Amino acid sequence: MSDLERRVREAFDEVELPSEARTRTLAAIDALSVQEKESGTAAVRKTIESAEREAAEPAMRSDAAAAASRAPRLVAWRRAAAALAACLVLAVIGLTGSRLYFEETAFVDIDVNPSIELGINRFDIVVSARAYNNDGEALLEAVSITGKRYDAAVAELTSSEAFEPYASGDAFVAISVVADDARQSDALRAQSDARLRDLPCEGACHAVDAETHAAASASGMGTARYQAALQLMALDDTLALEDCARMSMHELRDRIAALGGDAAGESDGQGAGYGEQAHDGAGGSGHGQGAQGQGKGEGGKGHHAD
Repeated sequence: MSDLERRVREAFDEVELPSEARTRTLAAIDALSVQEKESGTAAVRKTIESAEREAAEPAMRSDAAAAASRAPRLVAWRRAAAALAACLVLAVIGLTGSRLYFEETAFVDIDVNPSIELGINRFDIVVSARAYNNDGEALLEAVSITGKRYDAAVAELTSSEAFEPYASGDAFVAISVVADDARQSDALRAQSDARLRDLPCEGACHAVDAETHAAASASGMGTARYQAALQLMALDDTLALEDCARMSMHELRDRIAALGGDAAGESDGQGAGYGEQAHDGAGGSGHGQGAQGQGKGEGGKGHHAD
């Protein structure tokens, strides 16, 4: 019972009314009170329901908007996923291609006085260049050959101003080729032979085995220089490998010849020797291939041995 109801009842208690009227009046007051309560409750309920509807409407609108916005986002996500997959495929292809490109499948050593080693990939492109001595370092600093096909690289290298002092007079250029693939070995040797024929000095190209090349590399020498050093040390036991490493190819060959050795025998592989130099109107070019493929080229001395 509310305070208002209580005060109404107290006021009626003080009024002198017949009992029947009194009872009906109090009943009417009670009925009115109940009606007001129900009306209030209904109003509250309506207010709550209205608030709930008002709160629900933005949520419903938000759900609809979210559903509408999710559609383009889903399409964008699928496109991004497809792009990412394509990028991953390209990355795998790129890594595989990069590995194939930079993998060295052959080596070519060039020994004059400079000694250098060129790493060749399966596409006959120079992917690495290493110097074995100071002259070799100076030569590689002067001429950039990595990234070029071997035939173009060796032509640029041997026709450069930095190489010119080593290719004149009685110089000797030795090229050693090592490759597991016979086709690549033949191609590199043919390109080397073609370039040697154009040089104004003697030269020879030989195919060598991987074990000999590895031993030469471990000794810090080009393969042809290493083989000539072994031959010279066999003829003169007072010499050490370090002594031979300081000699040019021309000097090594002269020392071997002076001791009765065969300067053309530094390689057991197949090879050919070339020489071209004017000499008192005589001489010319000379080349030869022995039974074991050991080449001799002495055209620069006015004669040649077959």
